[in-house]
Amino acid sequence: MFPNIATLTPDTTLLEAGRRMVRQAPGFAVIMENMVLTGLITDFDFIKWIVAGHDPEQVKIGDLPSVPPQIVHEDTPCQDLLKIYYQRRFRRFPVLNDEEILSGGITEKEILAALPRSNLMAHYLVDDMVVSDPPGVPPEMTYLEIAKRMTSWHRGCVLVMEGEHYLGMITEGDLLRHRIDPNWNPNITASQMASPGGVTISRESDLLQARDLFIKTKHRRVPVVDQKGRVIGLLTQTDLLRQVADSARSHQAVLNPEDIEEPAIWFSPDGGLEILAMNEKGALALELNPEIWVGRSVAPLAADPAVWQAISTLLFSCGTINGINLPLLTGTQSALCVSCRFSLIPTPTGANRIFWTLGGIEPGRERCG
Repeated sequence: MFPNIATLTPDTTLLEAGRRMVRQAPGFAVIMENMVLTGLITDFDFIKWIVAGHDPEQVKIGDLPSVPPQIVHEDTPCQDLLKIYYQRRFRRFPVLNDEEILSGGITEKEILAALPRSNLMAHYLVDDMVVSDPPGVPPEMTYLEIAKRMTSWHRGCVLVMEGEHYLGMITEGDLLRHRIDPNWNPNITASQMASPGGVTISRESDLLQARDLFIKTKHRRVPVVDQKGRVIGLLTQTDLLRQVADSARSHQAVLNPEDIEEPAIWFSPDGGLEILAMNEKGALALELNPEIWVGRSVAPLAADPAVWQAISTLLFSCGTINGINLPLLTGTQSALCVSCRFSLIPTPTGANRIFWTLGGIEPGRERCG
């Protein structure tokens, strides 16, 4: 989480609310009444109210509708947070400590950064999820018309386009900053407000590269370009997190290993049988350090390394192997007998991976028949 979230009262004017939100810069603020958290407003709410004709110097926050916040606590597991995000579509969360006192906030940026950097993400491409026909406006369009377009499209940003040439991006945060400026000009144009267009991502990039780009640049949205450098879509942190959260419903598409309740390992059926990812339970069950073992072969984990080739061959014929007992070796060379399940999983990139879950675990090899 981040500390120092902006707080408002029902008597705070819309203009002062905007100023506090810009100073704190997380994209939202909370409303407190008698030390009780009663509401949440975002940059986008501010723009909607401006479009509706509210005078920011006269209108008070308490006179406007706000949504009840989805509260989480400092000890809420990231996995639970991701489920709330997916099920209820909240993107911003106030955080309370164990005394129910506001201690900070969380946005999509923090959720994305907290996800495991799983190699499974490399099996999904930006092109699989990019929003085509990105929201564009011409460089001469003025402030209020841009705000109207943004709210009617329900988009948090627009791209400033001159024909096929991408000039830059305008976000709801940009509109907020310009509107609270004491010298703001309602006739300011898109070309004057746009942040220069520099950061883009190719449609052939994978989601692991997209995740790293978002974290490195701190952008919430990135234009997607084709091989000729033309903007053909827009990728947002919301798009990526929804893909991760949606994939949690099936191990066949999981992008976040910790969504699997059983001990689990993913590895490639080809070449060196490279381990792609493992969840915490899988690492503990086989005494593996993920930082060392992800990227290495699963071969040393079997008492007879030839068993992996046999499993791969069978999976290409039948797709799933249930309840097979295998003599295994842990990362510390302890012998185990493990009930295993294997599935061959096709991925959007056309590659395959093997999904391996571990069931009953007994010490020693002699129990494996």
